[in-house]
Amino acid sequence: MTQKNSNLIWVLLVGLSLFIVYLFFQNQSIEEERKAESSATLVTTQVVRHSALVRQVTSLGTALANESVQIVSNTSDYLIELNINEGKLIEKGQLIAQLNDVEERARVAELSASLVDQKRQLERVKNLAKTQATAQSLLDEQQTRVNTTQAQLDAVKARLNEMTIRAPFTGVLGLRQVSEGAYLTAGTVLTTLDDLNKIRLEFSVAEYYLAQLKPGMTVNSSSVAYPGKVFTGQIKAIDTRLDPVTRSVKVHALVSNDELELRPGMLLNVSVTLAEVQALQVSEKAIVPLQNKQYVFVVNQDNTVTQTEVQLGQRMPGLVEVVSGLNAGDQIVIEGTTKIRSGSVVTPTVSKAGQ
Repeated sequence: MTQKNSNLIWVLLVGLSLFIVYLFFQNQSIEEERKAESSATLVTTQVVRHSALVRQVTSLGTALANESVQIVSNTSDYLIELNINEGKLIEKGQLIAQLNDVEERARVAELSASLVDQKRQLERVKNLAKTQATAQSLLDEQQTRVNTTQAQLDAVKARLNEMTIRAPFTGVLGLRQVSEGAYLTAGTVLTTLDDLNKIRLEFSVAEYYLAQLKPGMTVNSSSVAYPGKVFTGQIKAIDTRLDPVTRSVKVHALVSNDELELRPGMLLNVSVTLAEVQALQVSEKAIVPLQNKQYVFVVNQDNTVTQTEVQLGQRMPGLVEVVSGLNAGDQIVIEGTTKIRSGSVVTPTVSKAGQ
């Protein structure tokens, strides 16, 4: 009996020892799990999805008048009549200025009378030449006189026309630069004339977008002078040459300006819609720049993160397009990127915006 009791005691002691060892390792495992959980970094994540993206190019543009000229004097004389209503509309062909043309009118009258008389004499010589062969030389001389007088008359009439300045097209007159009664010399600027019903908007676009630009595309523009107002037009022409320094091309668009709010020389913010596509877009906060490359942290199924290189496309306020490096459904870190590295364990909290 003593031997049996002794063996039983040993069995109980061994079993108790094994149980104590089991409890010890069980506690160690729980403690390690607690430490692992406590070492996980709390981050905010976003699920990557496709969404509508409007591809557009933005630029700064300058407003130009659809038609614009300086009204100048082509000859020298006194200004006897001036019809410049500054800032007012004037129709094509209306009188703007009249120079003293008394001498020119008198010269036209003189040459016109002389031409009539010489043509009458020419007819007499022609009749004489039909019967007398010697009259042919007289006919040639008289024809020369008629031609010379006609040329002089045409020259004086052209000078007479220069004394009257009319609007070459319908537009708005600018500020007056001269006064009635002033003596004008050739080249003196009287005022400006601008067609402002439509504005030519000139802006530059990078070479990268050249193949996507087409005449007829919609152009939206805005000015600090009219907050919140959008001026819409269409691309009219694309320059045939690129600037070799900036590698950009000049584009002209026509913008309606019925209310004459836009003026030549104004600076405008320009955007051109190129296309609307479905693309992967992520929060700008997810992008981690490193040297010349861009990275994001992708959350794996075991809650570890992997630093992944991505190629970026178009940027929008708060968002950026990802061209390559991510797939739809990937979960990425958008807040807390400075506290983790590749391989770190995280506790993700999905952002409502990224759900």
